[in-house]
Amino acid sequence: MYAPSPLLTPDTARSLTRVRTLGEPDPSPHARLQWLGWDAASRHLLSVQGRGDAQLRWWDLASDGDSPRFTRPLAGGVAAWFLPDARTLLSVTIRGALQTWSVADGELLSTVETGMSVSGACLSADGTQLLLSAPGGRVLLWDLRRSWLVWRREEPAYLYGCALSPDGHFAAAGAAEEQEGNTVRASLRLWDARTGKLLGTHAFEHSNRTWTVAFAPSGGVLVAGTSSGQVVFLGLPDLCVLRSLNGPGAGALHVEFNRDGSLLAIGADTCAFEVRAVHDGRKLYADSDLDDMETSTVAFSPDGRFVSWGMDDGKVGLWAAARGALGPGGQRD
Repeated sequence: MYAPSPLLTPDTARSLTRVRTLGEPDPSPHARLQWLGWDAASRHLLSVQGRGDAQLRWWDLASDGDSPRFTRPLAGGVAAWFLPDARTLLSVTIRGALQTWSVADGELLSTVETGMSVSGACLSADGTQLLLSAPGGRVLLWDLRRSWLVWRREEPAYLYGCALSPDGHFAAAGAAEEQEGNTVRASLRLWDARTGKLLGTHAFEHSNRTWTVAFAPSGGVLVAGTSSGQVVFLGLPDLCVLRSLNGPGAGALHVEFNRDGSLLAIGADTCAFEVRAVHDGRKLYADSDLDDMETSTVAFSPDGRFVSWGMDDGKVGLWAAARGALGPGGQRD
């Protein structure tokens, strides 16, 4: 696993291939939604399976086996992250429970109730604050060090996936606004992450919902994925449209940048994902299990060498560029 793999770039990502499959097949007939996340050292990988047999799993990728190190029940799991200390996991449930777990022995360490339903969650880059959004229009920023509320806002919209900018200046959430005639229109909200002040809104005329948002690592750009499959790049803080891509036709459920912002992964609202070159929108790689009972986020490893995605049988796949793939300037990586 840890023999060097090429860094993922717009050149090497064209040769992505699956190099490892983690977990056991799950024969459950229920629909699945997996949330994936890496630790900072790219050694551990976690999965939250939020539908069917809900559970939290994590793997030590330095081991030879493909079974998770621990599996824990997590009813209504929405998301989870490795905290910066590398010894603790944080999970969030649909009922707003925040739980911490020991990475080493799998023990539940603490539980805090936020008192709200949760549709989207994002951990700050330094691991100290958590942004939560709710279907009913509530968004809040939670301080994990003190277990207290930094700010809370109510919006006249349904809120979905949310994000914090890497520099800590902005918070955003995808939304759907009710229109006349019992219709809804996709939109997004942008707040000052320090105060909760609403900075702007943007509507997307040809979509019903904005499922997901992500900030570019370099700052200055926000990307939104909509239910029509459009992936829209917007400038900050004015939310002007810079350009848009035709993403997966079933809808863009999740978007994520790699560490240097040169690649964008798009998880579709069916069991499919794509990797795009950010500078020109080219589709570099795509995969699908053709199973509309499975959806998953896509997660790049922090070391820039792998991309992970949840598969239709409940397993998790790891992809890497082929060894010897040409890197920038035509040099072999």
